[in-house]
Amino acid sequence: MTAKRPLLVGTVTLDYLHEGPIGRALPPATLRWGGVIHNVACAMAARGSNPLFLTATYTGDLAPAVTGHLAAHGVDRLTLPVEAPLPLFEAQLIDGSVTDKYFVGQEALDLLTPGLLDTRADLFDNASVVVAGTDSHPATLAWLCTAARDRDIPFWLLSADPTEVHKLVPEGQHATFVSLNARELSLWAGADLPDHDAIAAAARELVTSGGHALVTLGPQGAVLVPADGTTPSTNPPPPSTATPSPSAPATSSSPASSPLASPPPPGPRPSANAATLTTTYLTTPAYTALRPTAQ
Repeated sequence: MTAKRPLLVGTVTLDYLHEGPIGRALPPATLRWGGVIHNVACAMAARGSNPLFLTATYTGDLAPAVTGHLAAHGVDRLTLPVEAPLPLFEAQLIDGSVTDKYFVGQEALDLLTPGLLDTRADLFDNASVVVAGTDSHPATLAWLCTAARDRDIPFWLLSADPTEVHKLVPEGQHATFVSLNARELSLWAGADLPDHDAIAAAARELVTSGGHALVTLGPQGAVLVPADGTTPSTNPPPPSTATPSPSAPATSSSPASSPLASPPPPGPRPSANAATLTTTYLTTPAYTALRPTAQ
């Protein structure tokens, strides 16, 4: 029988990253393929998950290059019968971090409407998980959430940008899994989230019963929050709450009293343990979608 596989809906972008302000780029400059869901598709393929990536049909001279790039990375792509230019993402970097950005090509995402996707309902019938990003239209995200729920498969929603946090619960529909960073969660909640408890409480509101939210915390690692109120998994573990020694007092008003404000403990950076945290998550009974199995 046909093996079920991850189904991703989104776009590929051409990323132009450089030092200096947009419009007056300075070297070094980098051109690369990007896009939130494109990146996930390539990562899934690298894990042997056989993803299927749904996109618009791109126009222009670079369209054939997209096909070759995805094929080289083991990603199967299905182009839907709507045409759009290949999106461009330009970003200014300072010390490797994005400080200003400009995106051209929203049409390639907005054309992936519920009506169009419904014409390929057969693809969703054979999906092990449905994955999309908040750069898609909210009506499309709500449709994807419903389509996944009707088939009793997970829907994963990945935050694409802080300006898109209003789509994290699209049209009142809750995903099974949401991934975002602490700033995006704070913007969505409309409040400061000073510690792990506050982060967990806000994150639980994003996902459906039985789901999880993954919140990245920068140098402090990440926290995986179950919707059912059980203890979140953290990477690395939160700092000890033991009483400080008299020589190093910490008051309730000092930054050291907040687990998220504390510097990371000595030893390997949190990213060194990211694979362990990810594997633990993916091997839980409800989230085995990345392991291809015959159905």
